[in-house]
Amino acid sequence: MKNKMLCFDVDGTLRDNINHEVSESTKNALFQLKQNGYRIVIATGRGIDSLSKTGLMDLLEWDGFVCNNGQDILDDQKNHLFHASLKDEAIQQTIDIAKRLNLAVVLKSHPRVILKEPDEYVYESQRFFNNIIPDLGTYHGQEVDAMIVYGPIGYDYEPFMHIDGVKTLPGESTYADLTIEGITKATGIKYLMELYGNDGYIAFGDSLNDMDMFLSADISVAMGQGNPCLKEKSTYVTTSVLEDGIYNACIYLGLIKE
Repeated sequence: MKNKMLCFDVDGTLRDNINHEVSESTKNALFQLKQNGYRIVIATGRGIDSLSKTGLMDLLEWDGFVCNNGQDILDDQKNHLFHASLKDEAIQQTIDIAKRLNLAVVLKSHPRVILKEPDEYVYESQRFFNNIIPDLGTYHGQEVDAMIVYGPIGYDYEPFMHIDGVKTLPGESTYADLTIEGITKATGIKYLMELYGNDGYIAFGDSLNDMDMFLSADISVAMGQGNPCLKEKSTYVTTSVLEDGIYNACIYLGLIKE
């Protein structure tokens, strides 16, 4: 097990979606994992800008960061190793569909922009992530790493599922991530595994954007409050993020000691 990379989602996994904190038990587990010689990485749908605002990047000495569901990869020194952005045609098609359906879209550009005035779905997602809502802006051909579309809980985002080159990942709140087809958390983790010489990985997550990561993992751990479909594909379901889920899973797997 020592040569397995340990890969952690952020929201709903490392930190909860109520207090937006990393519990003391999770911190305890992470520090023990580092002391025990494991390589640990963050694998998140958040962009680097968003992840940096959580404070997690400086919580301890991570071995790497897979951001934007695999489209941005950083090493242990936060050096950029890989970056991919969406094609103009895919961005424009997404914007057109969202405008027709009166759904808000955030472009993960530099800076981020939201393309219509925030609605109830944007505000609900903002509370879920404790994020800052970007300023109102437009798409004028700037580089866009990924997009977020906001719809009601349970919305299937089917109109966005057929955009060429785009993968649509419904979230656990009022949003879906739109990323590049073929680039996932799993491909980002593989990049880091090859860099460091790991022979496999253990994944920890809670939502559908963790599915590809779970399917390629040696062991996958779903959080107790996580998505039912993800739990079905997991090796092990731990307790919820509010009930020491990471710590309990690491004890169960023999990665750390009580």
